[in-house]
Amino acid sequence: MKKTVSVLLFLSVISVKAQITNPFSFHYDQTPPVQIEGRQLTNPWAGGLNAPQYSTLRLNTDTRDDLAVFDRTTGKVSTFIATDSPTGSGIVWQYAPEYETTFPAHLNAWMLLVDYDGDDRADLFTSASGGVRVFHNEGTNGKTVFTPVADPLLSEGFTSRNPLFIYSTDMPAIVDYDGDGDIDIITFDSSGNSIAYHQNMSVERTGLPSGLDFKRYPNLCWGHFQKEYCNDFTFGFVCGDGSGRLGNQRSMNMPSGGRPLHTGNTITMLDTDGDGKKDMLFGFVSCENVARLRNTGTNDVNANFTSYDSLFPARSPILFPAFPATFWADVDGDGVKDLLASPNVSANANGVFDFQASSWLYKNTGSNQKPDFQLIQKDFLQADMLDLGERAAPALADLDGDGDLDLLVGFAGSGTGTSRRASLWHFENTGTTQRPAFRLVTTDYLGMGQSLQLTHPVPSFADLDNNGSLDLVVMGVSTSEVEVRVWVNTAPLGRGVQLNLSSAIRWPTRDLLSPADLLTVSDVDRDGRADLLISNASLGTIQFYRNAGSATTPVFQLQNQTVGGFTRDDYGYAKARSLVVADVNGDQKNELLVAADNGTVRLYQYPDDINQSFVLLDSLPAIGKPGAAVRRQVKVDRCG
Repeated sequence: MKKTVSVLLFLSVISVKAQITNPFSFHYDQTPPVQIEGRQLTNPWAGGLNAPQYSTLRLNTDTRDDLAVFDRTTGKVSTFIATDSPTGSGIVWQYAPEYETTFPAHLNAWMLLVDYDGDDRADLFTSASGGVRVFHNEGTNGKTVFTPVADPLLSEGFTSRNPLFIYSTDMPAIVDYDGDGDIDIITFDSSGNSIAYHQNMSVERTGLPSGLDFKRYPNLCWGHFQKEYCNDFTFGFVCGDGSGRLGNQRSMNMPSGGRPLHTGNTITMLDTDGDGKKDMLFGFVSCENVARLRNTGTNDVNANFTSYDSLFPARSPILFPAFPATFWADVDGDGVKDLLASPNVSANANGVFDFQASSWLYKNTGSNQKPDFQLIQKDFLQADMLDLGERAAPALADLDGDGDLDLLVGFAGSGTGTSRRASLWHFENTGTTQRPAFRLVTTDYLGMGQSLQLTHPVPSFADLDNNGSLDLVVMGVSTSEVEVRVWVNTAPLGRGVQLNLSSAIRWPTRDLLSPADLLTVSDVDRDGRADLLISNASLGTIQFYRNAGSATTPVFQLQNQTVGGFTRDDYGYAKARSLVVADVNGDQKNELLVAADNGTVRLYQYPDDINQSFVLLDSLPAIGKPGAAVRRQVKVDRCG
């Protein structure tokens, strides 16, 4: 007998082949189609994007550049292959997660892919502690291999070679600025208000554009300007004597004795007006806009920025609630580089960002030498994904009684402050158990979004009253606390789910849960009552609460604070983030599937006593890293 188990993790699927006592397999599968308002999504299971950073590189053996997207909020790399458009012109980005494992683990803050040695393979630059790590792309024959070559990257300073300093909050420009064939690095210095220009001296010293030999321009006023906050620039800044000291300045709006606090800047360098001089696109952590600074000097140490535009592009300017970043890449396959914009944030503070539309694409209808940007969409890549914003939480159950599993998905919510609301999206399975296909029925299942006034709802199903049918459990966040509400399914066994919204039972969990925790309902001690396993987000542990009451009037009593001994790993990732208790291999005994923050999934033998150790049966390697907001649901299909 062969058992097939499909696991959804943050609406993406992890692939493995695993064998234990009773043969079964985990099969990675992107084929189940998803349809929303009559449109079939190209990459429904790609997992969504929040704060994307875009780079191009060759991933396969064709001659086209592919796309790697690093998400600052999750630390995950998503890879896409350029494929022919069915319309006959342009390209379509096809999600290809099999390439994600080739990227280095534990990437943080930012990632840019730039060929630094002229071998036509994009190398990887990323944040290190106060600096930069570099990985050389040594791949061949369509296989990408990143090998570390600098950690940290050094630059010749005023007196010695030191780590090239970049705040982890910043986004530098890594580009051949002076046009000599090797790449330079432009970033803000430690003060946060002056630019550090690190010129690559490889060509000057060796004649070859193939090194990482950086030297900082020897004073503190490259570009002859300083900035303070959003649109507060001082131009005409007079440089010092080459010792690193500042000279006099013609005008400065900074208050006496003060300087701005460095908290985050983004830089992109390109010629925006066709005059042959590379200008600067600048974003700041507390600002909505991207400013364009015009260069009237030269593309080298004598760059001179003399004016700015506070809104760019002039038509449909880039505006996010805060901290915009820009990227310069050809993403429509016409050979001309386009402009992309996204928020450069690590979290959705106060829920002000719309993470369903945080990937703005401006098509370049001009040329690389004189671009003309037109806003095409605000959900580039996202529009083709099952992307509900953030903290998507899927649950599978046969809602209509037709024998296959339908899909409910919760998400963090939309809106801000007291008006922030979330709901459950309902997708009907219009296919079969073996060949599922999902169609969006409603974005507000049972009208919960308006009635319950919860955010971050996490749905799950369990047979709470032991009548053989599945009941609905929803964990969510109200204005004052984390709530767990339960709806008992009143439908006869084998019929579609019948839930009465007004009959919700509120479980007494106020002091048990924090908003980031995840809940698993299971009869842990096998006494016929639904108990709780809580994945504690702050500690990385699993807590067991025994139900000493009933399904409708539960009394939860803490029995074990460290079930299985799970904690965090050396990088701070929780080893047990999401839990599934199910008979995976059909031996009439439950197993425990544990998803970790780092994207791996482990299968454990479920002990007779929850206080005993868990025996590891197998591990499922991650494709990419799903990040902290992981949620799961298991579907078991038995084909005998």
